[in-house]
Amino acid sequence: MKTEQIIKTLQEYNEWRRARGKWDIDTFNEGESFFDSVTAHEIGLALDSAIERLQTLEQERDEARQEAETFKEICGFRELRDSFLPWEKGNE
Repeated sequence: MKTEQIIKTLQEYNEWRRARGKWDIDTFNEGESFFDSVTAHEIGLALDSAIERLQTLEQERDEARQEAETFKEICGFRELRDSFLPWEKGNE
């Protein structure tokens, strides 16, 4: 599933869940449902894809941090720690 598709599906689901936008109470009273256009299975696929994408990004981030740490040690950038590696300030 493409990132755009994941975002659109999950945003639309969240709007419906919160009864906002085109899914407000009037729409509900007219009998329209989000699930007329998207199935619960599709929501599940979007969630699975989002979870997989986030796990991949987290792994890539950790690998990049390790590479930066190695580079910092090799080049002797210990004194530049806070500006060179901003996540060391507690940013996640």
